[in-house]
Amino acid sequence: MTSSDSSKSRATQKPAPHLGPLSVHEAHGERETSPAMIRKSAKTKGSAKKAPAPDAAAPLPAVASSVTSTASSPNARSSIVRHRLLDRLGADPRPRLIVVQGPAGYGKTSLLRQHCERRAALGERIGWVRMDAQSGDAAHFLRLLCDAVEGLDTGARKRGATPSQERPATLQDLLRSLVRVREPVVLVVDNFETAASAHFEAVFAQVVRGLPMSVQLCVGTRVLPTARLARLQIRDGTVVVANEELCFRPSETIEFFREFSSLRPEEVAEIHERTDGWPAALQAFRLCLRRGARFRAEAYAGKGVTRELIDFLAAEMFDNLAPALGTLLLELAIPEKLSPALVEHITGEPRGAERLAEIERAGLFLAQVDLEGNWLRFHNLFRQFLLVRAAALFPAEDLRRRHRRIAEWYADNGLREEAIQHWLEAGETDRAANLLAGIVDALVAQERLGLIETYAEKLPATALLGHDNLVHAAIIAYGFRRAFDKADRLLQLHRERLEKSGAGRAQIGLHNFSRLFVLAAQDRIEELGAVGAETAQQLDDRSGFPYAVTFNSRAMLCIGRGECEEARSLAMQARPLHDRDHNLFGQAYQDAIYSMSLSVQGRIDDAVRGLTTALKRTEERAFGSVSAGSVAAAYLASHLYEQNRLVEAETLIGDYGQLVEQQAIVDAVATMNITRARIAHLAGRRGEAEEALERTLYLGYRHSLERLVIYAHAELARQATLDGQLDQAERWLRELPAAFRDEPREGLMFHAGEAEACTVTYARWLIRCDRQAEARVLLGGEIRRAVAARRRRREMKLRLLNAMAFRSADKANLAGRALLEALEIGAAGGFVRSFLDEGAPALALMKQVRAPRGVQPDAVLAYLEKLLVAAGEGGEADAKTGDAGGAGTADRLIESLTERERNLLRFVSAGLSNRDLAERLSVSTNTVKWHLRNIFEKLRIKNRVQAIALARRFGLIE
Repeated sequence: MTSSDSSKSRATQKPAPHLGPLSVHEAHGERETSPAMIRKSAKTKGSAKKAPAPDAAAPLPAVASSVTSTASSPNARSSIVRHRLLDRLGADPRPRLIVVQGPAGYGKTSLLRQHCERRAALGERIGWVRMDAQSGDAAHFLRLLCDAVEGLDTGARKRGATPSQERPATLQDLLRSLVRVREPVVLVVDNFETAASAHFEAVFAQVVRGLPMSVQLCVGTRVLPTARLARLQIRDGTVVVANEELCFRPSETIEFFREFSSLRPEEVAEIHERTDGWPAALQAFRLCLRRGARFRAEAYAGKGVTRELIDFLAAEMFDNLAPALGTLLLELAIPEKLSPALVEHITGEPRGAERLAEIERAGLFLAQVDLEGNWLRFHNLFRQFLLVRAAALFPAEDLRRRHRRIAEWYADNGLREEAIQHWLEAGETDRAANLLAGIVDALVAQERLGLIETYAEKLPATALLGHDNLVHAAIIAYGFRRAFDKADRLLQLHRERLEKSGAGRAQIGLHNFSRLFVLAAQDRIEELGAVGAETAQQLDDRSGFPYAVTFNSRAMLCIGRGECEEARSLAMQARPLHDRDHNLFGQAYQDAIYSMSLSVQGRIDDAVRGLTTALKRTEERAFGSVSAGSVAAAYLASHLYEQNRLVEAETLIGDYGQLVEQQAIVDAVATMNITRARIAHLAGRRGEAEEALERTLYLGYRHSLERLVIYAHAELARQATLDGQLDQAERWLRELPAAFRDEPREGLMFHAGEAEACTVTYARWLIRCDRQAEARVLLGGEIRRAVAARRRRREMKLRLLNAMAFRSADKANLAGRALLEALEIGAAGGFVRSFLDEGAPALALMKQVRAPRGVQPDAVLAYLEKLLVAAGEGGEADAKTGDAGGAGTADRLIESLTERERNLLRFVSAGLSNRDLAERLSVSTNTVKWHLRNIFEKLRIKNRVQAIALARRFGLIE
């Protein structure tokens, strides 16, 4: 949805109807609304003939509102309140996160609505967002959340404030809106799984982490949330209700069928046993019984809960409906959701609200999409049944006509994305393409590449080729989502069309602009730079973003060649063009390239400062374009790891890792996954490290991205070498091309491999295998090349390994000199892990250099002390005394602990085991070990006994 669509779609905020105890109709996710309420709503909406208010002016409903009005409760005999589950959700202290998980028809929505009713009775505000396929786009999701939360702000309503229509919502807009709501808030995200994607989940994770303490987040989903959300649950605690708990208990089933006095208890027990308490199946039974279709066990004896069972029950129910009502259901099942005005348009009668009320009175699986009841939908299982029936009963042309009619209504009411879908179903591909052409540029800017790819798959090439911007958008989407065959085919067709039509210079330039995205994604960097230079001659600064991309492309080639000043110059020329077009995607790549130029020259501290600012700016301004930030996050995580800021690096990886894998360039993917693997390896999580690298290999093989395969094999060899598994390391090294081992040659180098895969991995293995002479020959030549290319980061690593090679050959003086040369580079740039990761050999060398041996630069000496402290070794005085230092030093060490680390130290002092700590803190034992390792490093201690002694010494425990 574009920004204009979003502004049209927001309904006027108004109090939501009282939720009330949920009726039995809600056992499958439906909320009972009184016919009077719908009739009242109809008067305000008008009819389709009169451009109904809010349906025409605001086609999408306000997705949330405060619960302020009251209404009489449904008849108690027809209500099933899930007291047992509600007590869990209402636990004290109030859970920050609630996850209700179960397959379709298990009453997830019902339970969440009952929970919201209870919280509303306590004065809490309720915001509700129901996800659909479109909501998976982060821009649309954030807009829905902001609209929901802004509807809760009584101050904003008094001021007459309305959601901003100038631009889509940002994450910061949402968090600021939540802070303005003074009462506690329950924010529900229902139907979570329909929108799940790497793009959506990255935004969702950031939303969860940024929520104020006053907000409780509730998630309704068919599948459990991803590992990222699971990690977020650990921090704040959560309540998970799984499908087994959602099933009715026998007592609830008895209550559910109480109105049927003629039904014997054993028959109810049989129904419960056959359905396993599945709420949707129980409701279908109930409707059949209401219509006189008695329970017939022989028809489904022994089947248990299956799709056939629900199909059978739906058929039993449907076949007993009045013919007119059955036909109406088939017509109304075609759109995914319904409003009174849309019903009037479909039926041609001014009775939309009454028809919906009739369906709802019959209990036919109709549920509200939003709290206000502006939109409703059939339960998915029942809708699928109706669609199958409609396809069997309606001629194909009749179905296409119905889709055309629905598409016209959606288009007239500003719901262009929904209209496009129905034009496609109607076979009206030209009309779908015309409508898509009007919004596709906004979709690209919002990085809704998955939606663009979906549309492109359904449009014939002729329809796409009729609109240049559709072709460009489809190529970009195919390229960055790595559908390279489709991208190349479309590029070829478009090029042929341009040549036949005698296209001008600018048109050819825009064609090449889209080609740059494919070349970047394919890691064809030399070709990328050449085409970028060519395209720069065909466009000018009036082209804005496309012209800026030509600078990014050439800068990327310069990075590979080590031409850092030229890369920075090109990046700086791109920056104002990206700023002018407000294109966060281009800005993020420009920032990433700029940071790579700094890191090549050993300026890690400067790179971290720049990327931190860039990512903060992107997150502040991003309206769903969080994948723009993912490439910056990949390099920032790598630099933070290098600075030994492991928790911050891991947080970034958790937020952006999947997104990087999905649609970032090869070097960013490799950088992120290698950093993930190194953090896991360092923490002793070998399986997790291998999984990250195997994933990298998979992506490389699947998409023919050779550099990914090389980097993954090199990192596997590195970790095996550091673990002393030299035979295994050799097997991995054999997978590397000769140019990355013993036959180095000039070639492009990028961040992920510059200081490791490119000969460094092989040199380390040679040293560990006591083949120091070979290693020194290899390293000597590569050091000369690195110095000539001014690749200071690479030079530092090569000199460090050279020092280790000299030490292994008992050449102490040469080893010390080589190490000092590496330390001088490291001190200027802020490197830490490059030294520490080499383990005991490097540590022994650093201790040797620290010992009195002549004049050393003060900066290098201070830097060396910093490295030794980070490695868990004391300063020089500590080395002599064997003590943790004087009182002043120990005070500073204790002060370095975070409050959480101090609490953990208190628990350790109380004698709790790692398992006990994990259970108390609701984390894994690996996480406990990780935190203890950090504590021990900060305090310069080795074990729990020393930790307890320090805690007592400084009053943390008695």
